[in-house]
Amino acid sequence: WILLSTTPTAATPIVILCLPCAPLTSAARGRRSPKRNMTLTKTASVSACQVADTKLTKLTLQAGTTRTTPSCGARHGLTLTSTSGTSVRYGMDVTDIASSALPCVVSITNISVQEVQYFFNRFGPNGSNQSRLEETTSCGSGVIFYSDEASDSLYIVTNQHVVEGATTLSVSFVDNSVYEAQLCGTDESLDLAVLKVALSDLSEETLSQISVITIGNSDALEVGEQVVAIGNALGYGQSVTTGIVSALNRSLTNEDGTTSTYIQTDAAINPGNSGGALLNLDGELIGINTAKLSSTDVEGMGYAIPISDVLDQIVQLMGQNTAFSQATISQ
Repeated sequence: WILLSTTPTAATPIVILCLPCAPLTSAARGRRSPKRNMTLTKTASVSACQVADTKLTKLTLQAGTTRTTPSCGARHGLTLTSTSGTSVRYGMDVTDIASSALPCVVSITNISVQEVQYFFNRFGPNGSNQSRLEETTSCGSGVIFYSDEASDSLYIVTNQHVVEGATTLSVSFVDNSVYEAQLCGTDESLDLAVLKVALSDLSEETLSQISVITIGNSDALEVGEQVVAIGNALGYGQSVTTGIVSALNRSLTNEDGTTSTYIQTDAAINPGNSGGALLNLDGELIGINTAKLSSTDVEGMGYAIPISDVLDQIVQLMGQNTAFSQATISQ
């Protein structure tokens, strides 16, 4: 709408022209322009201007607030106001979240010794049912949780099943540097473990590229809220997936019979993602990825441990010092 009278009075006729407008491009709307009912309000008298001069730059709206549109809007007092009074959480773009959170997530390699059964060895002393110890390697993820210069320790939280049975553990950081890690403590019922790496062992280059995750509040999550999962999927290196909070306080029974509550998400959580980060759109840690229901009849059901439920336990595990498995392979 263009009002052609600069100062409307009772003696001055008002002429209003309704001109067709080209649809806003995605750049003009901005990546996070919400689908909301918008009203155009006049805050001052409007002077005539050329339609070609009414350019809109990127517009960011928050519900219940008013933002002045740049260019013509800034000069002529046009504002866009949301008709809804509810608060809307936008947070960062996923690319921003990935950029800030990837330095906080690590890949964990577990070298362990396991007993392997051989059912077709007819020449052993026990016939066809022989077993022997073999070295195996598995991969998972972890999150840099705390850095303590006083104790020369960088603490990493992960899942207990990621480090189970380890004879040695190593951590790969965002710069692909690999360092040996020490196991602090584990909690099998919560499927949690804490590792630490000596800060003095890390190179200056590595220290400059890694960072400690920001802890969020998983109690404030809402169903439908967007989340981002980061982890070492399939052992190929860190990857980023997105989804929503599908459900809260989902009860699942672990293999040991313990029942715990989880955040359910449809963000892809694949083998190797265990121990990785589930983040809100502020880039804050709100869950530790831990499990996925796998079946031909099931799709998009991953689970994460709510971070607010286990903070105290993580702090306790940081103060422990657990020895590695002493299993060895006989020569």
